[in-house]
Amino acid sequence: MISTELVELLEPLERFEKLRRQVVKLGPNLADLSYANPYDGPQAAARAAIRAALNDERSLDLQYTPFGGQTLARRAVADHLRSTTGRPFTFADVILTPGAMAALQLALRAVGAAQAEVVIPVPCWLDYPLYVRSLGMRPILVPLSPPTFDLDVDAIVDAVTDSTCAVLLANPANPTGRVYGPEQLTALASALSKAEERTGRPMTLIADETHRDFVERGRFASAGSIVARTLLVYSFGKYHFIQGQRLGYIAVGPDHPDRDVARDLVRWTRISGHATPTALMQRTVPRLLELHDPVEWLADVRRTVVDHLEAAGYEVVPADGTLFLYVRTPRGMDDFAFAERLGRLGVLVLPAPVFHHHGYFRLALTASQPMIERALHVLADEATDGR
Repeated sequence: MISTELVELLEPLERFEKLRRQVVKLGPNLADLSYANPYDGPQAAARAAIRAALNDERSLDLQYTPFGGQTLARRAVADHLRSTTGRPFTFADVILTPGAMAALQLALRAVGAAQAEVVIPVPCWLDYPLYVRSLGMRPILVPLSPPTFDLDVDAIVDAVTDSTCAVLLANPANPTGRVYGPEQLTALASALSKAEERTGRPMTLIADETHRDFVERGRFASAGSIVARTLLVYSFGKYHFIQGQRLGYIAVGPDHPDRDVARDLVRWTRISGHATPTALMQRTVPRLLELHDPVEWLADVRRTVVDHLEAAGYEVVPADGTLFLYVRTPRGMDDFAFAERLGRLGVLVLPAPVFHHHGYFRLALTASQPMIERALHVLADEATDGR
């Protein structure tokens, strides 16, 4: 039986999915900017990496793998993290998961217990509060302030109580596209350390870095290099546009004071039944880590879309990364009503209530160029005065 509270958390996305089913009949005339599904398809190099892993036949190559993942793949991830963060990650710090969603569930299980609180800055990715509640914990939502939605460390710390076990933070942020830099993460690390002293209990940062590859080179700093008690969450699917292959990991920060958490995470893969990614995708990991997919196109698309939206009168949150833009809904209009109106005109966007927020909508930049052009034309027509 699904509780009433979980049903309420499910409702906004289910309402949107009902809208999607209604407009999908438009077929090629639909401009779908709701999710980061790349309509131009995955990179050829990613396909080749999967194909090579499948063709490289070895004994028991597609059979069961250990909980936590194959050592070779885990070591490859640790090597990559060492090279990108300068911190001494080892294979034992890395637990492979079937995507970031499973990684988030496991991280929450490892740090929390019934009635514990998890502080979540909002707007946030749609299912953070859902996962917290489904595990018997309480999500504490901390609104960030428009128009820039900077990380508000003081507000986060003010929300910490004796029951808090973790802060769950996406960096880069989804849906706003903001990137929180070293100074902000250092301030958060200091604040969490003081909160630990005040409450007498550990404060874990669960850092969802799924979109870190979509940031201008040199502008992203991993929380694993700054906040000691950190669990990093990552998904290979976003960067390589193979989201449906469900491949990701949790990495325990090398300065984490409780080294047993890595062992517990492996145990939780078994207890929860989340298990590991498929054997094929685990074998693909070292090859994927060698790829450097071009992302220069993203800045160009983002700039073009922002320019058109602002020219039409929309307020756009200044995005530093991710595949998304967060845009203010025309004043006086309900978020869902506006999204449904756009849907009837052949444009799909995600309204802010999906992200536990209001007054905005999110659009993805991965649609085809004709889709984006069509959507911008509709959005310009729908812009209203007085914003």
